[in-house]
Amino acid sequence: MSLVTESVDGAGPAVVRLQHLTTGYAETEVLRDLSFRVVAGELVAVIGPNGSGKSTLIKTLVGLLPPWEGTADVLDGVPATARPRVGYMPQAEHVDWQFPITVREVVSMGLYERRWGRSRWTKRWRALRGRDPRIDAAMAQTRVAELAARQVGELSGGQQRRVLLARTLVRQPEILLLDEPAAGLDTTSEHELLELLRGLAQDGATIIVATHDIVSVMEFFSRVLCINGTLIADGPPREVLVEETLVETFGHDLVVFHRGDHGYAAEPHVAHGRHEHD
Repeated sequence: MSLVTESVDGAGPAVVRLQHLTTGYAETEVLRDLSFRVVAGELVAVIGPNGSGKSTLIKTLVGLLPPWEGTADVLDGVPATARPRVGYMPQAEHVDWQFPITVREVVSMGLYERRWGRSRWTKRWRALRGRDPRIDAAMAQTRVAELAARQVGELSGGQQRRVLLARTLVRQPEILLLDEPAAGLDTTSEHELLELLRGLAQDGATIIVATHDIVSVMEFFSRVLCINGTLIADGPPREVLVEETLVETFGHDLVVFHRGDHGYAAEPHVAHGRHEHD
């Protein structure tokens, strides 16, 4: 297990590279001295308790937060310059699902010329809306093509996440940065979404996912970063997700249990409740 990963099995050069990154919000430091690399085609999970810096890391890689110290490179440049080649999917709770808009319109929004957080409606986008072949390709890829004319507020949670993923994919990005894409989904919907992400990675996409679901990390991801303000561990899930590392990452606010002959898996307790395990 290594805190700084140069590559995975010699797979190639890094497309994401953090060196001694420290950053946060206003006067509050959230991440400190964080270093790791991600190789093209990896499917990487980022886990940690609430407030550990998972979303902060994603926002830094998108370019929404600048480094205070150290460096963050994405596709051989600073994150801001890499934005046209990066797909960002924010947490679903930040989306107004009651806004009267169809699935096709949501997906086509991914073609905006925009700065994240400040979308700009343009005549060019209005002219292309619904006709760009990338829209149909993204909807087909995420299996929402048959929902194109539906209002997004009418969809199930799993369908809504796939629509958001289609919007993220419509520009055909080289890197996907996803912040808790499966949070709140039932087990079936979550597994369908993660199977889709695994397929995208097998087709060459580089995907970094902030998640709280450690059990799914064991099943679907090739690599996991455990963070809590800094990097605790980095490597294959079956090597990293052992009791000692999980306790160091989450403290004692988690459930740890054996999973067959493959060591430990776990899930953190959630605020105002707890996970149930069979």
